[in-house]
Amino acid sequence: MTMDEMQFSAERWQQFWANYKGEPQQQKAVELLRFHISQADPALLTEGAEWVTKFHEAPPKPAGPITPELMHRLTAYPASSFNEAFCTSFNNMLAATGFDKHPQAMQMLMANLMTESGNFIWMQEIASGLAYEGRSDLGNTQPGDGKRFKGCGPLQVTGRVHFQQFHDWLKANKGIDDPRILSEGTAYVADAYPFEIAISWIQGNHLLDICLNQGFDACCRRINGGTNGWESRHAHYQHCQQVMA
Repeated sequence: MTMDEMQFSAERWQQFWANYKGEPQQQKAVELLRFHISQADPALLTEGAEWVTKFHEAPPKPAGPITPELMHRLTAYPASSFNEAFCTSFNNMLAATGFDKHPQAMQMLMANLMTESGNFIWMQEIASGLAYEGRSDLGNTQPGDGKRFKGCGPLQVTGRVHFQQFHDWLKANKGIDDPRILSEGTAYVADAYPFEIAISWIQGNHLLDICLNQGFDACCRRINGGTNGWESRHAHYQHCQQVMA
């Protein structure tokens, strides 16, 4: 490698890390770069290299109302904190449950999700789940079910029965038979299906109908079972009404 090539390479790396946000097209660029390096391809240093072009592409836009920019405005976290998988899972849940067609109901749901998850920080229940062991009302009939199926996703869906319902929904509606949903539970589902896990619960509890016909307070009670954290839920709801108008 010549001195000019070495200087160009250093400048390229500086530019790369200064602009890297972990976006899907940038992750693809890294894969391409690794391939070129493994092939010892000198073309990787050129301005028109495939990985350079890929790196500077605009990230794909989510197919639905949830975007990184919207999540930034709602939470004040950087838009880069919400990747394609997060937005896609969120949009899948909204579409499957009909919330994507009803902006005000979507605001009610969003406010509660923000409260339940601490602004989407807690995608798994903090507690161990041991307290759910043997809870037949949650379908926890096998040893270890309490920990395995503790609160999952921003709605904190809990219990084998709800994970079984989601497994069955995914198989019937998407043709996906994923055994890890039941074998690994929350540890796997919180990453693979963080929002979709709530689909069966939302449908089974007629949450959209409650939002449309009974309003925000009834939505909170159905999700929480009472008025715990109502002030936070209401403050988030007011914020959502402004941002998601």
